[in-house]
Amino acid sequence: MNTITHFVGPRMDVCGRIIQRCSVCGAKLMDSEGVMMLANPDGTPGRFATWPEGQIIRTTLGNPSHTLLVMDDDCRLPEDACVRGMDEL
Repeated sequence: MNTITHFVGPRMDVCGRIIQRCSVCGAKLMDSEGVMMLANPDGTPGRFATWPEGQIIRTTLGNPSHTLLVMDDDCRLPEDACVRGMDEL
């Protein structure tokens, strides 16, 4: 199984577009561009869902891919962590 683990950064609102990136490698984790959402009962736009800031997520690559929130109290860096492939760190 081919996976990569990222470290969730802050939810950013850039002129109404919601973007969330990995705090370590900068990979885009969420992007609201082109996404259609249901309106709230009062007609206001719904909130675009993002990952909880500061958490760890693991993506299984492929088609289809899937991403899960990693609920682990282990302080060790996962073997598939995005930072492991970064030479400058």
